[in-house]
Amino acid sequence: MRLLVAVLVAALGGYIALSHEVLWVRVYSFATEGAPEAFGSLLAAYLAGLAGGSLLAGRYCRSAAAERSGQLYRAGWVIVAGALAAFLVAPAVAHLVGRGVDPASTLPVFALASTCLGAGFPLLCHFAIPADELAGARLSYVYVGNIAGSTLGSLVTGLVLLDVLPLRELNVALAIAGAALGVMLMLSASRTARSRVLGGALLAAAIGSFVGSARALYGDLYEKLLYAEEYREHGRFADVIERREGVVTVSRSGTVYGGGSYEGIASVSPLPDKDENRVLRAYLVSAFHPEPREILMIGLGSGSWLQVLANDPDVEHLTVVEINPGFIEAARRAPVVASALDNPKVELLIDDGRRYLGRTSRRFDVIVENTIVYWRSYASMLLSREMMELSRRRLKPGGALYYNTTMSTAAQKTGATVFPYAVRYQNMLIASDDPITIDHARFERKLDAWHIDGRPVLPAGSRAAQLDLLKEQDWRGGPTWEGRESILQRTQGDPIITDDNMATEWWAFDTYP
Repeated sequence: MRLLVAVLVAALGGYIALSHEVLWVRVYSFATEGAPEAFGSLLAAYLAGLAGGSLLAGRYCRSAAAERSGQLYRAGWVIVAGALAAFLVAPAVAHLVGRGVDPASTLPVFALASTCLGAGFPLLCHFAIPADELAGARLSYVYVGNIAGSTLGSLVTGLVLLDVLPLRELNVALAIAGAALGVMLMLSASRTARSRVLGGALLAAAIGSFVGSARALYGDLYEKLLYAEEYREHGRFADVIERREGVVTVSRSGTVYGGGSYEGIASVSPLPDKDENRVLRAYLVSAFHPEPREILMIGLGSGSWLQVLANDPDVEHLTVVEINPGFIEAARRAPVVASALDNPKVELLIDDGRRYLGRTSRRFDVIVENTIVYWRSYASMLLSREMMELSRRRLKPGGALYYNTTMSTAAQKTGATVFPYAVRYQNMLIASDDPITIDHARFERKLDAWHIDGRPVLPAGSRAAQLDLLKEQDWRGGPTWEGRESILQRTQGDPIITDDNMATEWWAFDTYP
């Protein structure tokens, strides 16, 4: 085999292997709802498989015959087997999770497939490079090709292809590329017409099997990963939006999930019997701030909070910073909230919320952060002391930070420590540099007059004062309201979240209802 061909084979092999890792991280992270240990665990399984494949290949090379063309032919078969194994990983993991297997117990599946991927490169190096005085130089060129391909796999697949192709089609494309690579290696080592015909037939069969089976294997993949044993009861998703930033799925009932974790329901009714998403918390802004003219919302979620706040007559400008445009696509397809995206008050920005706060010089009356569940990856970047201090600097006099602690005691303590005034309402914390007053009369008056899409949010004849919406007990029977001193007293033994300790993600004693 010519050196250039070996370099190209190594480069394409590296591209395919790293692309599979990118896709597997997505699958495993979705199955674990974005748990902070997901990436590290998957990477460990992937690297263990590569190491195991290299070890097995090394043992084979020590005992194999020195005849190079025949060995390269066998190496081609190994690469084809790796393509097949990698193609089956995501459906296999989804099948196991759908049978009730814990996602962590599926890590050997990733390791086994990466074992096949890891065996091809050592075999290529051993049998494609002659054992002469230039072996070291040639090996370095092949390594450079592999590293370049691996780098491109992360960049092109992770940043470009994931934005234009769904997981199923990417896996089909990678499987075909892997099979073609293996067959190409086999053909380069073949000396007979029969072997070449066999290789061509193998490639055609592989392409046919990958394309033909993809719909059946990948059709309900995300449903199995999310619902586990209950996926048949819930049925197929009404919508699946795959972007490089993540996967947004919408159930038939309208529930929105981001990366496998609950994000909300497209609903704007504050009535207890209809408020599945507890969107009443969005209406509460009118109770603690008299004139919220400028609002910053970090994270769109289902879009329900945006629809509520955009229809507050006192709001003049509402800036929404959302890192995943998939949520915007999902909101546009939800009739309950779609009109909010075209509201002239609303400015939509695709950006990281924390980065935006660090760059902008604007100040706001209210900053709303309806954050992800506190234990998910990167949640601490939204709940840390440093984030609280950054948000504090972006508030106008009398302004308030209103964020979801998801009942994390550490998140509540952090906010109550950074700000001199704080009030907890359910799982939300209202924090400010100025005294916080909950004006029930103003809340009820505004709610009586609140309209969305030309329709009142309260049914005809109903008055907010009669509904007693801001109750003293929450849906679990616990106290709805709590002051700063009580929060600090209750959370004495809890840590303050910082960027360094990432306490919400790694502190085992935090609480979640």
